[in-house]
Amino acid sequence: MVKPLDDASYPAPLDHIGWRLWRLAWAWKARFEAEMVALGHGWFAEARSAVLAHLGPQGAPQSSLPGRMGLTKQAVQQLVDDLVRDGIVERRPDPRDKRGRLVVLTPAGLAVMADADGVKRRIEAEYRGLLGTGRFDALSRDLDALDEKLAGAERG
Repeated sequence: MVKPLDDASYPAPLDHIGWRLWRLAWAWKARFEAEMVALGHGWFAEARSAVLAHLGPQGAPQSSLPGRMGLTKQAVQQLVDDLVRDGIVERRPDPRDKRGRLVVLTPAGLAVMADADGVKRRIEAEYRGLLGTGRFDALSRDLDALDEKLAGAERG
């Protein structure tokens, strides 16, 4: 349910699925970040933590990050610089591009990711407990199906 605005001259916001998804995603993110901060990863509540979501097992070319993240090259440069300074990632030569650099997790970065996985599992277990296994599994399947259909529609 959407709370009506105090000023009656404005129409009440439309109650829609996007709002529900946004609210739940925001709540999940806030909980995740709070637990990561409690584990000693205070920087996880900062913008630079978003870089980690774009690094695969072999890292990622730094030149690919601005497009993936929707940020400028300069912004990504600063975020990566901060993570390098904290020992979370390092830059390595890209064997496929003589001028390129890969951004790769360090052992400390891998440990942070292991902590993140533990937090994600705890949050998911709590949600499963709140909804029950059947409803939680159905919700997960429905979200996956919607994502698949939307991705298929975007491709043509």
